[in-house]
Amino acid sequence: MRLRLLTAWELLEARAEAERCCEDAAALGLWQNACLVARAATAWGRRPWADGAAVMRRCTPERIEELARRYEEMAKRCDPHCGQDEAKTEAMLEKLRQMPQARIQWRVLRAFGVLPSERRARKMRRSDYLYCVLHLLLDEEERLSRLCPDCRAQAEEDHCPVCGKQWENSGSFDMARFERMRGGSR
Repeated sequence: MRLRLLTAWELLEARAEAERCCEDAAALGLWQNACLVARAATAWGRRPWADGAAVMRRCTPERIEELARRYEEMAKRCDPHCGQDEAKTEAMLEKLRQMPQARIQWRVLRAFGVLPSERRARKMRRSDYLYCVLHLLLDEEERLSRLCPDCRAQAEEDHCPVCGKQWENSGSFDMARFERMRGGSR
């Protein structure tokens, strides 16, 4: 029996199937593994089990766990970031928070719908990102300049993107300091 890597869609299907079939929350992990194994396992080029229920009927919990563990190890070999624990993920997030240049690059790439792994993104230099982000800022200034004074004041206020309520920005960005520095004074 061999295992193959599943697509993201297949993994979501496996999870949905497990949630539909599982009547006991304590057994959800076993059902998820069974549904994953049903999709990932192949024998002689065919799937030996039609679905997670077939795996549950024909395999012991230990066998299901063994196959799921083999799948996880295979996925980690193919993608070293697969299965990282929460501590590693949080550490990566904290590291990104401390890298303003990377955040600027990400915002530029997101604005243009480009992934960092694409050739055109890999060819960009720091000056290219700076050029793009400055133009994005100028575009925003132009957008605001077309508004009447009341609408401009409202557009410059911080609002919740969900409910629209105004709120005080507690972030580290200081608009007054930015305006002073932009004018050449500190």
